[in-house]
Amino acid sequence: MTVRPSITQATAGFPASDAWWLSQVYNPLLYLFNYTPQVLSYTAITANTATTTTSEAVAITTPSITFQNGRAYRITYKGLAAGSNAGDNGQFRVRKTNLSGTTYIDSFRIPLFAGNTMFNLQNICANNTGSDINAALVGSYVLVTGGGGTVGIAASTTNVAYILVEDMGLSSNFTNATAIT
Repeated sequence: MTVRPSITQATAGFPASDAWWLSQVYNPLLYLFNYTPQVLSYTAITANTATTTTSEAVAITTPSITFQNGRAYRITYKGLAAGSNAGDNGQFRVRKTNLSGTTYIDSFRIPLFAGNTMFNLQNICANNTGSDINAALVGSYVLVTGGGGTVGIAASTTNVAYILVEDMGLSSNFTNATAIT
């Protein structure tokens, strides 16, 4: 994933002494750069996953993402939970790297039906480790309680399941965000 470039007068084609640049271009660009969401990764699936019971399984794996030090990120995991038994519960997570990695989103228990149940999970996470972190994210699913059914993720070209990662700006604006480590 590409890291945000530095915005300067030289990279934008303005002379260093141009006051107009500072007031009309640089400050608004700096504001937009630091305070508006920027998509870093969008990874979707368009086909149903295999079903599982008590073993957590991976549905989606993103490419490696650079989480810059001092920045906050909104992570979204959206899909259709495909349950086989009414009364079962599924659990959906986003983890760092693999199924044993740090959990950044945890749905806990979502009631399933004999059919599809939508889930849309989000969390704000921040990297304040002192250095950039490069890692892929995985979206997972597992059956946690119920009457012996199965769970999977249903997806198609019109109902995709996805993980979306957005750079939300400076981490100092998001106190108590989940730590990216």
